[in-house]
Amino acid sequence: MRNKKPTILMTLAIIASLAVAACGATPQPQVVTVAVEVTKIVEKEGQQVTIVETKIVEVTAAPPTGVPATATPEPKAVDTVVFGMQQEPDSLHPLITTMTASAQVNGVLNVGCMAQNEKVEWVNLGCEGDIPTLDNGGTRFVGEGEDRYMEITHKIREGWRWTDGTPVTAKDVVYSWKLAMDPEFQIAARSQYEKILDIAAPDARTFVVQLMSQKQVRAAAAGTLEGAVAFADFQQDYIDLGYENWQGPVVDPVYWTVGAFPWLPSHILESVPGAEQAENEYVRMPVGDSAYVVKEWPALCRAGTGKPGQEIVLERSELPFPLGDVQIKTIIFRFYGESSAVLNALKTGEVDAVMIATGGLTPANGPDLDGIAALGVYKVLYIPGYSTEHIDLNMTKFPLDDVRVRQALYYGIDRQALNDTLYFGKQNVADLQIPKGMSWAYTDNYTKYPYDLEKAKALLAEAGWDCSNYPCTDAQGRQLAFTLMTTDRADRQRLAQAIQQMWKQLSVGINLQFLYGRGLFQACDAGGPMYCRTFDAGIYTSTTGDDPAFQDTYTCKAIPTEENNWTGQNWPGWCNPVADAAVGKAEKDFEISLSREKRYPYYETFFQEYAKDVPVINIFSVNRVGAVRTGWKNYRPGPTQFSPETWNFWEWEVMK
Repeated sequence: MRNKKPTILMTLAIIASLAVAACGATPQPQVVTVAVEVTKIVEKEGQQVTIVETKIVEVTAAPPTGVPATATPEPKAVDTVVFGMQQEPDSLHPLITTMTASAQVNGVLNVGCMAQNEKVEWVNLGCEGDIPTLDNGGTRFVGEGEDRYMEITHKIREGWRWTDGTPVTAKDVVYSWKLAMDPEFQIAARSQYEKILDIAAPDARTFVVQLMSQKQVRAAAAGTLEGAVAFADFQQDYIDLGYENWQGPVVDPVYWTVGAFPWLPSHILESVPGAEQAENEYVRMPVGDSAYVVKEWPALCRAGTGKPGQEIVLERSELPFPLGDVQIKTIIFRFYGESSAVLNALKTGEVDAVMIATGGLTPANGPDLDGIAALGVYKVLYIPGYSTEHIDLNMTKFPLDDVRVRQALYYGIDRQALNDTLYFGKQNVADLQIPKGMSWAYTDNYTKYPYDLEKAKALLAEAGWDCSNYPCTDAQGRQLAFTLMTTDRADRQRLAQAIQQMWKQLSVGINLQFLYGRGLFQACDAGGPMYCRTFDAGIYTSTTGDDPAFQDTYTCKAIPTEENNWTGQNWPGWCNPVADAAVGKAEKDFEISLSREKRYPYYETFFQEYAKDVPVINIFSVNRVGAVRTGWKNYRPGPTQFSPETWNFWEWEVMK
C-alpha cells in the first residue's frame, strides 16, 4: 500500500504542473506583504458563528509612476448589481428545476411563503406571523383514533402580489398542490405533496393544509381514496411508501413546509396542461411574487444547443414590495464558461459578487482569491454547509451492479491526497452526505473506506476480475471500464482526471466526459443523463437541509423510471429494504418523526446500510466559496438550499 502512494501524488503533481505550464513563463513580480481578512462561518458550541481570520499574503506592488497621487473617490450607492456564475439555470419554474443555480435566481423571483435565514431559522416572507408549529398553536391535531389528522394554518401577507399586480391568494396555493399531483407533470419529488388530503381556502389570504389520517392514507394505498386530486393515480407510490398498514396520522419532520411553498400564479398557469409546462415560456420568463421581473434571458442555451446564454437580467417592478423599500433596481446574473473567467471578472471589477456553489470558485482558487481580497475591494467567503461533492454510481448497470466493485473503487481513491493537492487542504474528507460537526443526525458508526489499494485489489479478485492486464477482464471477456462524467468546471475536470489515474492503478478503465452544468441535470425529456439514469458514474455536489430528508433521494420509490414519469432523485438506483424502513420511521412515523432524539437511531441504521452498499462515493464536505464587494450591506447567505444568497434581497444596499 505504501509503495503506491508516491505514484499517485506524482500523478497529481503532473496534473497540477500541466496547468501551470499551460500559462507559460512569467517574470518575477515585485511583491509586498498585506494583511487580508477572510470571513468564515464555523460551528461553535452547536451554533453557527461568523469569524474573521487575518492572513498574511503577498501581492504585486504597483511600480512608481511619477504621477501625483489622487484621492480615492468616495463610495456611492449603486442601483445595479452583477452576480458572477459559472452554472446557468435549466429552468425558473420552481416545481420543475432542482438546480442550485435556479434556486439562487428564484430567490429574487419566487419568494413564496417562507425561507431559512443565515442562522438556519425558518422565517415567514410571503406569509405573515410566526411559523405555524404545534407549540404556538398554528398547527394542531384534529379528530381521534384512525381519523386523527394534522392541520397547519398559514396566512398570506397583506398586500402580497404577483408582479403583474394580481394578488397572491390561497387559490394559488391550492393550484400549486394540484399541479404537483398531476401524473402528467414531470416533477423531481412528490412524496411530501402526497401526504396532503386537501388544502382549504376559508378566505383569500388563509390556507389550511390538511394531512391524511391513518384511514385516509390506507385508502390511498388501496386505491380507493377520493378527493380533490386523483389519488388513485399514485396508488403504487403509497404502497411503496409503506402506507398500506400505516399506524397513526401522517406527519412530516418539517410539517410547516408541507404544501406551503413554492406557490405559482394560477391565473397564468392553470390553462397550461401539466405535461406542457416544461416547454412553456414560463420556465424562462416567469411571473413571480417578488420585487423583480425578468427583463432578458437570451435563449441561446435552450433549444438543445447545450451552449450557455450570457446573462439573466432582472428589473425592479414598479409595484411596491411588502417587505420593504428595495434599493437595487437591476440585478444581473452573468454566466462565465470557465473559473478563470470568473476570477478575471473579480480582478477587473466586472462583478459585484460571485455566487457560492455555482460561481465556479472553490478552495482550489485560494491563492488567486487571497490576492483579490488583499486589494480590499471584495471579501472572500469560505462557508461550510450541507453540501457534499460525491460520485453517484449507477448500480443497475454493469460493471457497477456488483457491490464488491463499488467498494473496491471507494478504497481506490486517496481522498486526502486529492484534498491536499487540488484544494490546498481546505475541503473536509467526508463519508456521509451530512456534515460532521454541523448535523445533529451525524453518526460515526458505519463502514469506512480509507485509501487501501490492496483491499481494493482483493475485492476485485473476489468479484472474478483478472487485473493482470489493463483494463481488468472477467471470465466472459468483459472489461472493467465505464464513463465518469461531471461538469466542465475546471477543478472538477482536474478532480476527475486525478480519480481516473488512481483507478488506473487498479486496472479500471475510465472514460471521462465533461458536460456544461445544466446539461448534466436536465430533465429526462431533454435527455438529462442523471434523471434518465443513462450515466455510469457522475461527480457533482448535492446540498441538503439542516434536517435530513432522504425519502426522495435514497429510497426504492425514488428511483426515476419511465413508469413514474422520471420522478425521484435516486439516480444510483439504490433499493435497500432495511434503509427504506429506517427512512420511513425517521421521516414519516407519527411517534418518531417529530422528535430528533427518536429519529437518530433510524438515521444511523440508514447510514450503515448506505455505507455498506456504496451507491455513492462521498469525497468532500464542501467549503463553499464566494466573494462580495466590501461595500455590500446585508449580504447574508446561509448554509442550506433554503437560504440562498438572494433570500433577503430587499435588505441589500451596495456602495462602490
